[in-house]
Amino acid sequence: MKVFFTVTYQGEDKFGEFYKKIYEEIENLGYEHVDKEAVETTYEEYVGKMSRGREFQVENYHSKMDHIQQADICVIETSAHSLGLGFMVQRALEMAKPTIVLYYKDNTPYFLSGVEDEKLIVRSYDEDNYKKVLRDAFNIAREKRDKRFNFFLSPKLLNYIEEASKERGITKSKLLRDMIVNHMRENKEAGEEE
Repeated sequence: MKVFFTVTYQGEDKFGEFYKKIYEEIENLGYEHVDKEAVETTYEEYVGKMSRGREFQVENYHSKMDHIQQADICVIETSAHSLGLGFMVQRALEMAKPTIVLYYKDNTPYFLSGVEDEKLIVRSYDEDNYKKVLRDAFNIAREKRDKRFNFFLSPKLLNYIEEASKERGITKSKLLRDMIVNHMRENKEAGEEE
C-alpha cells in the first residue's frame, strides 16, 4: 500500500528527527512512500524554491494533490502547526483517504482534533511509543479503507436495521457487517457438519 507522508518544513529544526523516524517506521511496517520530500527537503530549500515564483508554487500544489490521490493512506505530522497541512488533511478526507494526523506530545492540533470524519485518525506520540502509535493507527486506517457498498432497502428492512442498531448502540453499517460475518460463520459451520 502507498502512503503519502508530509510535514511542515518549519518544524524541521524541532521535529526533524521524528520526521525521519516516522518515515522509516512507515517503511518498516511494509508501506511504500509516494515521495521523499518530507525527509529530504530542508526549510531553506523549500522557501528558496517557493520564492522563485508562482510557477513553482502551482507545481508544488499539484504535486501534493497528486501524492494524496496516489496514496492509499495519508500521514500528516502536525506538531509544527501549518495552514497548508490543515488544507491537505481536508483534501485527503474529501478524497476519502484514511488520514492519520500525528503530533509530538502536547503539540495538539486543536482545530483538526475537532474534525468529525470517520476516516480521520488523530494521535499523539513521543520518542518511546511512536512505533506502536504508528502500527495501531495504520491498523485502524486499513479498516477504514473498506469499500462502500450501496444498495436499496424496503422501508420495512430499513426500519428494522435502524431499530436494531439503536438497540445495540452500534451503527447501521456495523450491524450489517456483523450480520454478514455471522451468516458466513453459520455457513462455514454447516459445511463442516456435512
